[in-house]
Amino acid sequence: MRKSQVLGVIVGVATASSIGVANAQTAAPITAAPTAKVVGIIDRDRVVANYPKAQSAAEELKRMEEKLNKVIDDANRQYEEAKKANKPPAELEGLQKRLQANIDEEGKRFQARISGMEADLETNVDAAIKAEAAQHHVDVVFLKQAVLFGGVDLTNGVLQRLVGANAAASAAKGPATK
Repeated sequence: MRKSQVLGVIVGVATASSIGVANAQTAAPITAAPTAKVVGIIDRDRVVANYPKAQSAAEELKRMEEKLNKVIDDANRQYEEAKKANKPPAELEGLQKRLQANIDEEGKRFQARISGMEADLETNVDAAIKAEAAQHHVDVVFLKQAVLFGGVDLTNGVLQRLVGANAAASAAKGPATK
């Protein structure tokens, strides 16, 4: 999560800088006082911690990680049992390749699911941030951790949008069945 925060700060600063440079390069000579840009801030950690979809994704990832670890443990157990049974080296090698292929396949599914969930969450959070920024006429949004003071805090509005969207999606699915 720390790497994501640092990346977010870097992307935010780079984006704001490039927008400012691009505007400065293409703008006509300033004859009147420039208009002030409205800066928004977002506490992304609080958003993720309070977003139900992110919490359920974290729970799903934990279950998937447990499943992957079980596959690995089972493979190790099978290999050790084969070694104890004094299986021939060629058979051990074939078993090892087959078990490793199973582990690799499960690992690929795990990685694909992580990527999909991460992209989905990021899309939802970014859309909520953009909508909240537009509602408050905010020109640029930074991570709260990158701003010493000032700025319009959009965090509560973003959380309301995400929780509302999550509730609407749950209602559209209908009652849960077991």
